[in-house]
Amino acid sequence: MTENWWAQKVRITCESKHGICEHNVGDTYVFEHVQVYIKGLCSGIQDPARPYAAYCAIGQPSWESDDSSIYRIHCISKKGTVWRLEKIPDE
Repeated sequence: MTENWWAQKVRITCESKHGICEHNVGDTYVFEHVQVYIKGLCSGIQDPARPYAAYCAIGQPSWESDDSSIYRIHCISKKGTVWRLEKIPDE
């Protein structure tokens, strides 16, 4: 588990788009810490992503069979977007 996980940055990237949305595939934002509000990222993904950003920050393995260090989640719209969350390595 990551020590000082609250200071761990997590990247969120749009991987797919299934309907009308202000975001596009490739849009990328950073949670500077898990409780920060990200300007430009809609609440339809920002709020649901927050617990998964925390899981990434602490290093909790995900359900993803191809890479358990990332999480893929869908926004709240049934025809919305799928986002990838991953811990940003310490610099």
